Amino acid sequence: MKTQRLLFLIFFCCLIAQSLATKQFLKFNEDGEFKIAQFTDLHYGQLIYDEFTLMVQKILLDIEQPDFVAFTGDLISGTYSETEYKAKAEWNNAVGELVKRNIPWGMAFGNHDDQGIMKRKDLMALDKSYPLSQSEFGPEDIFGVSNYHIEIHTADSTPDNKEVAVVLYFLDSGDKYCMGYDGWGCVRPDQIDWFNEVSSEFSREYPNHMGIVLFHIPVREILEFWHTNISYGLKHETDGCPQYNTGLYQAMVDNGNIKLVLNGHDHRNDYCTRSKSRAPDLWMCYGRKTGYGYYNPVPPMYNGARIIQLFNDKTTGTTYTTWIRDQQKQKIVQPLHEPDGIIGENCDY
Repeated sequence: MKTQRLLFLIFFCCLIAQSLATKQFLKFNEDGEFKIAQFTDLHYGQLIYDEFTLMVQKILLDIEQPDFVAFTGDLISGTYSETEYKAKAEWNNAVGELVKRNIPWGMAFGNHDDQGIMKRKDLMALDKSYPLSQSEFGPEDIFGVSNYHIEIHTADSTPDNKEVAVVLYFLDSGDKYCMGYDGWGCVRPDQIDWFNEVSSEFSREYPNHMGIVLFHIPVREILEFWHTNISYGLKHETDGCPQYNTGLYQAMVDNGNIKLVLNGHDHRNDYCTRSKSRAPDLWMCYGRKTGYGYYNPVPPMYNGARIIQLFNDKTTGTTYTTWIRDQQKQKIVQPLHEPDGIIGENCDY
């Protein structure tokens, strides 16, 4: 009898583990639409601000009702996570409203998440313990933890007969000291090699798919393009990009299917820019800072989120439109910024 009970418990635990590990089959609705809300820099853990951050999340989710939420780093302010219990409670605050509304999510780490008692691998295991999380441990032989991809399929796809319309590539940009240089972290060469390999496979198998790359700390090119190309949105602080260029932007250009990059990190920037000469269809966009921890946008720029509305059509493939929704419930039409020709502005570090 004891043996039977033991076997039953083992079987039951395996079922639970399988249910937690099972990923949702994400796909466009019958109208060919799929909406992503980008939440960035929530910074849960600074208790005086957490109530306001939760309020912002609720407002945005009520209005936009996304199909998926993409976290681009700093879900928690790790330095305030003095105990494992507190870190877990803060993480639960960040994703709790999504659990209530049955909204799946994926996340890339920022530079603050693991500055407390729980490190990146601990936090990834915690995030994956939620059945709605689509996050994954990346390969162990490359830098970082949150390096993985998520597929979004066409409306008529099934798990047995699927057509991939969009691939979300989450990358871990670390915290500081890109390749040993002072300043902010970056996506490193071994991660780029992994990205090239995986994204090339998708391009061969699904040549009409659209790729979106998500990571916390922006590449150096975003600052250059702001000054030399037409951009849309606001830049109210110097960009916190790395001092060393590892070649990620060029890798995304060379792929050909990458059309959008989503970053966080800089709390008072929300602009989108591109290089008209190098890759006119590849836009790099900041999110709008969602949370209230640390420093904040200055009114009339309010906390909020970037929304990405995807459209998929059998003939034309996948397209998108994007906007900012703020805590004032405003849908922001981002202002045009003409190139100013400034040369020599360096990344903040």
